[in-house]
Amino acid sequence: MSYQAKIKRYLQILQSIEKSQFPTTIEIIHKMEESGIKVSDRQLKRDIESLRGEFGLDLQYSSHKKGYYLGNDDDTFPYFLKLLEYSQNIELLTSYLKEGSDISEIIDFEEYHSFKGLEYIHDIAFYIKNGSVVNLKYKRFNSDTEKEYTFHPFLLREYMKRWYVIGTITGGQEIRTFGLDRIVSLIDTGKKFKKGGTNKIAAQFRNIIGITAPEPDIPIEIELQCLPYQGNLLKTLPLHRSQKILLETPETIRIGYKMVVNFELKQRLLMISTQAKVVKPESLKREMEEMLLEASQFYRVI
Repeated sequence: MSYQAKIKRYLQILQSIEKSQFPTTIEIIHKMEESGIKVSDRQLKRDIESLRGEFGLDLQYSSHKKGYYLGNDDDTFPYFLKLLEYSQNIELLTSYLKEGSDISEIIDFEEYHSFKGLEYIHDIAFYIKNGSVVNLKYKRFNSDTEKEYTFHPFLLREYMKRWYVIGTITGGQEIRTFGLDRIVSLIDTGKKFKKGGTNKIAAQFRNIIGITAPEPDIPIEIELQCLPYQGNLLKTLPLHRSQKILLETPETIRIGYKMVVNFELKQRLLMISTQAKVVKPESLKREMEEMLLEASQFYRVI
């Protein structure tokens, strides 16, 4: 059985468990058959054991509800699904290349102009895992000079086709963000720093969109009222992991979030401002109104 077929089976199993309440073995097999994947009861159980043993996923079977579930509220679960999806697509594209196919005639990718800095991802992930202090040379967009930092890396984060490393400067507590495409050099000092029991920066960034972590960083309740088209787009591509559908009628869809308001969130709200408006909290609603008025005046001046 090919690697591609195995990845497809893994994805179908995890998506069934994620989307359903305690799916039974028969229900999972039926879902897989609907996607054109034929699997026996024995093969399904072997795949589930592989997901547990090879990838450490806490997949459990409830004898009471006769179905499978994720044993703990694991934040890594959606990321694992995403990696499997990437793996499946890479395998597909590789097979086309081996056949000598012109991929551009089959798939039209969104343009990506710079891969600069991606070579640092492997090393930075290693430094984060091991709590390594690094010397980082950095050149900002608006500067002609390089600046050097002694840096404690806590988190790699992707946003809008760019990769960033987030952490603190030695001797300080302020969170700093560096774009990988502007890193000039990155060297392990051989020293270690203490991250503590929980990566608090990683936890903090789960409450935001983007790369700006403002103070205070307490998540608040946010509600959007959307026209049906935009509401349906957000249902399929959520702004944030906390997204919940609060109300749905033929005329409107109301969506709720619990997150920190930052620069990137306000930018995203401006992007959909003709189809969705903030109704809660009042302070964010007023701020968005002021930003839209400012944009209107900016267009008049130009």
